[in-house]
Amino acid sequence: MIEVKNLHKSFGELEVIKGVDLRIEKGDVISIIGPSGSGKTTLLRCMNFLEKADVGMMTFDGKSYDMSRMHRQDILAIRKKTAFVFQNYNLFFNKTALENVTEGLIVGRGMPKNKAQEIGQALLKRVGLENRQDYYPSELSGGQQQRVAIARALAAEPEIIYFDEPTSALDPELTQGILTLMREMAEDGMTMLVVTHEMSFARNVANKVWFMDNGIMVESGNAKEFFDNPQDLRTKAFLRMTEESTEK
Repeated sequence: MIEVKNLHKSFGELEVIKGVDLRIEKGDVISIIGPSGSGKTTLLRCMNFLEKADVGMMTFDGKSYDMSRMHRQDILAIRKKTAFVFQNYNLFFNKTALENVTEGLIVGRGMPKNKAQEIGQALLKRVGLENRQDYYPSELSGGQQQRVAIARALAAEPEIIYFDEPTSALDPELTQGILTLMREMAEDGMTMLVVTHEMSFARNVANKVWFMDNGIMVESGNAKEFFDNPQDLRTKAFLRMTEESTEK
């Protein structure tokens, strides 16, 4: 479905991504884990062209692209097949929950308003917010705002959804609600690439795990094998530290 080869990205003299290769198959739920500053979010942003890669080739649905020389029409074509859920929601604060979900359908895709509203209402019901469609973001909790953001992502009927630490701004109770929703999406067959610090999600929901450190893909593999039998010393040290932190 998606293959990336030799991805590099620097900010000034700081090289953040150092020659990453990756492959995503349809139906994959992949967790990207690693310490802060390891390049996880930058990788995600480069893949959806929110950041421009310095070097890299992407194959998406059989078509190849030079990630450092993307044309606007190619970016738009790829984004029609993808969605991005941000850690801080990125909602329009002057629009209701329903309007946040339908805006892209009406403005971006030219869908009639009544049709877009039908879709938006159905998706808000799916994420448990059928009674909050007329609420503004300021009237919603963080977890509810993130549910609106997920409904907005689903509205585009994407082939893949990128999640950038979707629970990092939430307390434990709200975090669990979002992770449950994402588990349901995974069970429905949605392809997802998730930057996360939630090891339980990575272990129990993802089918693959990628571990990044210092801009490099240190280790990747089947989720069960990754956690039960990590191969790299750096991976082992990271998992040991996360386990000790959880125990505390």
